[in-house]
Amino acid sequence: MRVTAYIPCFNGARYLPATITAILGQTQPPDELLIIDDGSTDNSSEVASRYPVRIIRHEKNKGLAAARNTALANAKYDLLAAFDVDAVAEPTWLQYLFEAFRDEQIAGAGGRLVENFREDPPDLWRAMQLSQDLGETSIEMIWPTPKRLGGFGVVYRVEVLRKLGGYDERFRTNYEDVDLCARVLEAGHKALFDPRAVMRHMRRDSFSSVLRTSWRWEFYTHYFNGGYNNIALKLLFNFRLARVLVWQHARAGCFSLLPLDATLPFVHSYHDVRYGSSRERLPHLIPHPDSTIYELYFPWPLRQRRKSRMQG
Repeated sequence: MRVTAYIPCFNGARYLPATITAILGQTQPPDELLIIDDGSTDNSSEVASRYPVRIIRHEKNKGLAAARNTALANAKYDLLAAFDVDAVAEPTWLQYLFEAFRDEQIAGAGGRLVENFREDPPDLWRAMQLSQDLGETSIEMIWPTPKRLGGFGVVYRVEVLRKLGGYDERFRTNYEDVDLCARVLEAGHKALFDPRAVMRHMRRDSFSSVLRTSWRWEFYTHYFNGGYNNIALKLLFNFRLARVLVWQHARAGCFSLLPLDATLPFVHSYHDVRYGSSRERLPHLIPHPDSTIYELYFPWPLRQRRKSRMQG
């Protein structure tokens, strides 16, 4: 089997040299490398052109899922390996994941994402609260496991992705990877998490950027659990979550994270209110009776009463 690798890139010029160099330096390098420039306004295409890559440019920003679909449509080979622009793969990353495809039932394989920076409070907060690392033990994923491969670095069979229609472009900036992996597993394929395959996340965050990212990162989890059916309850959840985080971080001695915890409910509530009053608000979902909506959004005195009413 041969491998097409790609990097979806939106204003990622500062990361590209390290990311591309790591891909080309793999012990088992890909057979081609695509750079999907998703309407960047920086010099991403100019930086990428210094390397032996094929650049495909969107004239305007279409979102991460669309960039991934462009790579899928242009892939020449059997396997498609995704590398996020700010994630640097260790030299054996592709070699280890390639081994998984000796099993014909395996449709996808991925590894660990280790945060490279933890010294500053925003980066430490991201590492603790937004971790995508599944640990140090190999996991074979078979439906209906809740485990999912992350999009930051994953290899899939091209044929399988094309049969499933690729990535869902409704998920512009996140959740597209979770959704795709779920559909792969539900279709009867297997996926493998191999902890030997390691990527290092080179992102650095500020107070505002990490809290904004956390809101986007958790948006669809809340949406699919009915969290946006009642914005007031979602706002209440934000403050309850902050209380939990303050307690957890204080007990762990991570006192530098407390200002972030205290700011989180105000940042998330701001984005919730903007979303709730926007024209782009999605239709309400009726959650399954076993959904976490009761535990997450309703205060304890109302929880059982509300659950009984909805089930009745």
